[in-house]
Amino acid sequence: MDKIEKLNLTNYRSYAHLKLDTEGAKNVVITGPNGVGKTNILEAVSMLSANGPFRKARTQQLGLIGGTPQVFTIFAKIGDDTLGLSCDYSTEGGVKEIVANSEEIQAGDMADIVKIVWITPFMDRLFSEAGAERRRFLDNLIANFFPAYGEHLNTYTKLLQERARVLKSPRPDARWLDSIEAGVAALGVAIAAMRLDFEEKQNAALERSRAHFPSIRISIGGLVEDRLRIGKAADAEEMFRTNLLEGRELFTKSYSPPVDGVHRSDFTARNLDKNISADQTSTGEQKLAVLSIVLAYAEMLGAYFGRMPIVLLDEAPAHLDDDKARKLYEALEAMPAQVWLTGINEADFAFFKDKNATFFRRG
Repeated sequence: MDKIEKLNLTNYRSYAHLKLDTEGAKNVVITGPNGVGKTNILEAVSMLSANGPFRKARTQQLGLIGGTPQVFTIFAKIGDDTLGLSCDYSTEGGVKEIVANSEEIQAGDMADIVKIVWITPFMDRLFSEAGAERRRFLDNLIANFFPAYGEHLNTYTKLLQERARVLKSPRPDARWLDSIEAGVAALGVAIAAMRLDFEEKQNAALERSRAHFPSIRISIGGLVEDRLRIGKAADAEEMFRTNLLEGRELFTKSYSPPVDGVHRSDFTARNLDKNISADQTSTGEQKLAVLSIVLAYAEMLGAYFGRMPIVLLDEAPAHLDDDKARKLYEALEAMPAQVWLTGINEADFAFFKDKNATFFRRG
């Protein structure tokens, strides 16, 4: 079981210096009033994931105001491994260095050391918010599962930006656009294929773990995904490329119509117990749906990769009654994974008092 045994922060958010020693506990519980930096600690842990941080923030927002020098560092001891990163936040998009076991690595390589998944309060209404947030949530899950996924997404986005730049130029080069759009279409189909593969695996995992929370089934939809479901990859790629080609005529320097593709796809979840879409359920039920997805996903990662991810739950008891909170804690305790939880009242985590847990009180 991967466990963060020590966590050291310097100049990160509200912390000039912070050292936590979890003593290798399975459950790490952080409590305290609002505004004392509980979420900042979990966010720092999420930075050790290739997909972090879990809150959308500019580099300059992650550093301590008035910190000297303007460099934040995050260091963790995870079993026999060490993983750390440092980032210069004096300028937007500052330089970030990642070091594992004294050797510099790339962001995508962090998953070889540890995998991390999380649930934050913003996700409590994930299915009734804008599709972009669901897509970001989905992409984070898939990127942990398929190492090439994040790189494909980044390249796809850059190619779309390059296409827009060329189209806005005084004399767009048709041959260059052909090349860009061919790359966009190929990557779009590769991304869609990974999403559909993930959907199948995730639903199988949800079926196996139905006892935890509501029975949930997810579905990913979009221009490319829908075409890929009913035909060959080559056909989907040609369809996507043709759409991009036809869209050129609508594009002028003063008007940029939306381009359809995997960057506009969405996913939905259905509560099978009630036979209704998750967005039609209460906030508490939506949180339970997200919990079902993430916990089943964590078990799926463990089954496929032989190592469970570290699970982060910010404001874990929020929107849950006592019975549902206990079921959550029982499910977490049954998982062979280290879990980090935050909340306001220590009494809400009494379940863990006689378990392998360490408690930290902030404020």
